[in-house]
Amino acid sequence: MKRIVLLLLFILLVACTSPPPPELPAEDIVTQAAAKMQTLQGFHFVIDRSGAPAYLDNAETLSFRRAEGNYAAPDRAQAVVRLILPGLVTDVNVVSVGVVQWETNPLTGEWVELPPDWGFNPTVLFQEDVGLQAILAADLTDVVLAGTERLDEGPDMLLYKVTGEAAGERLYDMSGTLIGPDMVAVTMWVEPETFLLHRIVAIEPVPGSEEPSVWQVDFSQFDTLFDIEPPVLP
Repeated sequence: MKRIVLLLLFILLVACTSPPPPELPAEDIVTQAAAKMQTLQGFHFVIDRSGAPAYLDNAETLSFRRAEGNYAAPDRAQAVVRLILPGLVTDVNVVSVGVVQWETNPLTGEWVELPPDWGFNPTVLFQEDVGLQAILAADLTDVVLAGTERLDEGPDMLLYKVTGEAAGERLYDMSGTLIGPDMVAVTMWVEPETFLLHRIVAIEPVPGSEEPSVWQVDFSQFDTLFDIEPPVLP
């Protein structure tokens, strides 16, 4: 009886195991992922930096640590951004509509409009002509399909794992000089059939540092319509 139960469990396990996705050329996966991102009405994102610091100021006193927020096509985003200062870690709220950006004062909590082209602007990261979509479509080289893989935090399915290198010039402009301008190693995880990009990791060597700067961006809540409005200024 025990053998019969074990056999039935084995058959059930095999039946429930989804087959691996069909193997596709890596370039096709990247092209489809870029095209899919351009069609999305919105999504949730988490940007996490580890390793060598990425400074927002020339004096190298203010560094970017993390951002979590929402994007609404074509040009709106809101995020909570974690910054590191000497002896202090603080979170600020950021809203951007096109090139205009507002941030909460870390001391008073009041909203202020930021100068043009200041540091981290989440809207620019996802703009079709200069953001991540453009990088996927035009700036990747040595693209290789490295098999399939499940993410610990992500959909319960095998995702395409694609590696390559990205030219750093557009990354440099897009990130407000936080990433690049040298070549950056990139790994991405793309959902089969839908070609939704769930995660992208960029590893950037930093001159003068023994460790690279590692950027991980996770996406979820695809096609969610987020309501993002400019803040009320005092």
